[in-house]
Amino acid sequence: MQNPSSHHPGSATPASAAKSKSSTPAAASASGQGSSSHHHHSGGGADASATTLKRKRGMFQRDLQHMMYGFGDDPNPLPETVALVEDIVVEYVTDLVHKAQNVASKRGKLLTEDFLYLIRKDVRKLHRATELLSMNEELKQARKAFDVNEDTLANNE
Repeated sequence: MQNPSSHHPGSATPASAAKSKSSTPAAASASGQGSSSHHHHSGGGADASATTLKRKRGMFQRDLQHMMYGFGDDPNPLPETVALVEDIVVEYVTDLVHKAQNVASKRGKLLTEDFLYLIRKDVRKLHRATELLSMNEELKQARKAFDVNEDTLANNE
């Protein structure tokens, strides 16, 4: 069910305010576009990223719906809003990967540090990325320790 108050311009609820924020300036500024005049097409066609990407549309929509809800949107946001957010996210990630490939082209190998280099001026993104990377490393170590303990137990029996 959609938020009925989001259809009335005079009654801005936190969910409708978050919905409008997530699909316009905040999402655009997160992607580094500011108020540029990028056009997002819901179908294929003239959009260059849609023709070269050849991805399955809607692939991330369920995850994005959950994330949008976690950030204050309606539990069931409008499909158009989710599709727009998906387009923005995919465009941002694709652009970031292309920039990272350009940075890495001198070396010939794409590394995690190339992405960290690109987001170095956005302190929040950099901090979150390094936090996730260190958490990933801790999980790898824990899995390795668990595997070693499991092998030791299997050999002792």
